[in-house]
Amino acid sequence: MLKIYGGVVTATGDPESEAVLAALAGEIGRLAVGKALMIAEFAADQVTVWRVHLDNCGTPRVWYWPRTWDSLRDRGLLDENALISFALPADDSRVLLARTGPASPASHDADLGYALVKQARPHARAVRSQSSVDDLLGESIARVPLPQSQWYELVLLRRSRSGRLEFTAQQLFLPEARRDDTRAFTVKCESSGENGTVFAVVARDAAFEFQLVSMASAKIPPGRYNVTATLLRRGAVRFGGLPVKLSEDTRDWLDVLATVPDRLDVFGPAHLIVAIELCGTASELEARLDRASQLIGDVAGGAEGPVHFSLLAYTAHAHDHKVDDEQVAVLAWAEDNPNEVERRLTWLRARGPVKPRYARAAQVECVLAEVAGQLREPESAGAGRPVLVTIGARTAFPHRIDPISEILPCPRHNDWRAIVRRLGEEHAGMAFGAIRDGDGSGADNPADDVWRLLGTDASARLTAALDVRPFAVSLGLLSPTVQYLPFPLADEEGAG
Repeated sequence: MLKIYGGVVTATGDPESEAVLAALAGEIGRLAVGKALMIAEFAADQVTVWRVHLDNCGTPRVWYWPRTWDSLRDRGLLDENALISFALPADDSRVLLARTGPASPASHDADLGYALVKQARPHARAVRSQSSVDDLLGESIARVPLPQSQWYELVLLRRSRSGRLEFTAQQLFLPEARRDDTRAFTVKCESSGENGTVFAVVARDAAFEFQLVSMASAKIPPGRYNVTATLLRRGAVRFGGLPVKLSEDTRDWLDVLATVPDRLDVFGPAHLIVAIELCGTASELEARLDRASQLIGDVAGGAEGPVHFSLLAYTAHAHDHKVDDEQVAVLAWAEDNPNEVERRLTWLRARGPVKPRYARAAQVECVLAEVAGQLREPESAGAGRPVLVTIGARTAFPHRIDPISEILPCPRHNDWRAIVRRLGEEHAGMAFGAIRDGDGSGADNPADDVWRLLGTDASARLTAALDVRPFAVSLGLLSPTVQYLPFPLADEEGAG
């Protein structure tokens, strides 16, 4: 039978029991994963065999099998062979013999059985205790520190700047941590659904391999909590600072993991910046403008938080000293009225496409530079989380001539890679989406790396059938459904 010990245990206090506790804790602490300690307990009413072994997490697990003395008699006498066969393991497991309870005339069988098994296994460790093994095991297990190369961590989720969720961990206890060690940290809980928020403790070794140690959950109201974790024993951690008590969660671990959504959309103020390439045919430009209009309309009509809108248009560098470059046009910036942006789109339709003098690239890098500059202006500070959506076809100009593609460099030497990196560093939560002409046949072209970066959070092909709503959802502009998080979120400000 499996024995489960509660997390709260106390020492017995008497010297004899303390010595047995120390012996048991030492024996358990020296166990290797997969090995077992067998304890044969001789008490007045019965003999009990206890089996303690470590699971893959290093947590002691205990089973026991009792037999009455009457069941071990043959013709009224104690059957020595039957006793030894029951009390001693057939394998090379370590053995501890324990004579428990007070000495009395009623404990003759216990004394005799203890002596017979000691004689059969003379090198086994033998102890005497007034307390039962059952009373002692919980305390002795609690005294065993964590293994020398094992960390306890709490499973958390982290929300990326675009809303995508990824797993992370809060360190709880270092190797060789002992009972009553504590760790304080801060987490955020979101709506969790009917199953509640899960506090899952995992054991990690030096090779970064993880094993689930324990899992408990409760319906915790959304909010930020200062939590204290206390190590009760191997395999048992108590969490304080929560408004409700956690209860053991018996669900399958993989089933719980499957409930984690791909993203968590936090709908604070957003700033949708749309950049449209004007190069190409009339039908290509019309399709780009239609998708831009559809995106702006869907976000304006469905966003849960305030949204500002910006619109930029770009062409290509001429690379012709006889002709001035056409600059990136900022047609609208941080407008709170989407109708103002729609009017600029109507103007672009009337203007029509631009035939580039240099057809191999477009001013994507200069668009990025312009957006970076505009976002540094004071009027952009309150516009919300920036979301840049680029709609076009051609690759960017490199900041210096590309030896592979031989595309001529940007006259202003704008480095699109560096600018994108800077945008992400300077504007927390900024997301990037790309809607590109074509069928994607050039996806492996190094010259198209810019489009892969521009589509970091959402990427789509420009077709009449394109549904921009899922695209906007991926950018954290619209909510797909009611969202539940099964794990706490890491608190970037308060996590220890």
